[in-house]
Amino acid sequence: MARSFTSLFFKAAKKLSKLQRAAMRMAAPKSARKRTPSVRKAAAKPAPPAATPRQPAAPSLGGGRWESSRQFSDGAGRQLTFARYTPVSAPRAGMPLVVMLHGCRQTSLAFARGTRMNQWADAGGFMVLYPQQSMTRQVQRCWRWFQPDDQHGGAEADLIAALIRAEVARHGLDPERVYVAGLSAGAGMAALVALRHPTLIAAVAMHSGPVVGDAHSAAGGIGTMRRGSLKPLLPLLEGVADPGVFRLGMPALILQGQLDPAVAPRNGKQLFEQFRALNDLRPEDVPVERVLGLGTDKAYRRVDLLRGRKTILRLCEITRLEHAWSGGDASVKYHARGGPDASALVWRFFQGLRRTGSGQPQA
Repeated sequence: MARSFTSLFFKAAKKLSKLQRAAMRMAAPKSARKRTPSVRKAAAKPAPPAATPRQPAAPSLGGGRWESSRQFSDGAGRQLTFARYTPVSAPRAGMPLVVMLHGCRQTSLAFARGTRMNQWADAGGFMVLYPQQSMTRQVQRCWRWFQPDDQHGGAEADLIAALIRAEVARHGLDPERVYVAGLSAGAGMAALVALRHPTLIAAVAMHSGPVVGDAHSAAGGIGTMRRGSLKPLLPLLEGVADPGVFRLGMPALILQGQLDPAVAPRNGKQLFEQFRALNDLRPEDVPVERVLGLGTDKAYRRVDLLRGRKTILRLCEITRLEHAWSGGDASVKYHARGGPDASALVWRFFQGLRRTGSGQPQA
């Protein structure tokens, strides 16, 4: 019986990987999907040496300092590879921190290039961390959001949180302005980090992410991606979150492509309802809705819920986007030229929020 369950798990994991790869291929620009013979020939040449730590970043990575392949070990001896970006003219202390979590079959370097978040770090004066999933934990580098228990996805979320605390202390970062964002599987993990560590994280951004708490296996993850959840939404949160988050709240930005073949758009709507309940925003509160970029490839519908004059919850439904980071560098897989600049939307949402010493999010 144990062997049959193990076999089913690996078959489901393989199926999940195939589904995500197919979706990512659809999201990639045509030039990336079908390379010419000359491109294939060039690709066969030996790659240049990997960047060494503590060197100036390449132009596509911003003008500051890019440190790749850093290693972190927590108190239990668990290892995590990450990259760090320090912006141009960084202050000695007190910078905000944005943590960026890649999707399946991505690396920290590709995610930094594709999202161009480092350029916003130069403009906004914040540090960026890019944790990278180990292929020994998950062969496709998927963060295990679909297994949120303490031995799998929950353990990964705790390891990322330990890295954040260490980096805040080491670099004298502002502990009240720590934010986490992710794409696809990274969005699912960003939600877990925020929900398990609400006193650490001031706000979360989830791009093309699954509804929280529905899946508890690789096979379950496929179902969640395809259809969202068929269960009551609030109990799903309660099953994976630190109870304190319901007292503290968690401001959230949700971005979802309306043509996404991998993560059904219903997931974005359900995430909105989950974080509406979590932040104690009443059902009778009327959302503020706008359509921006109408008639262009950047069109999207924005839905805001406010507390006072401050936006606590925002949903961006991007009209022509498939499964990719919106408004990114389309020469990098899993990033789309079309749609609004998601990195800009993420930082603009984050920069007005902080987690005070009392734990309450404030403007």
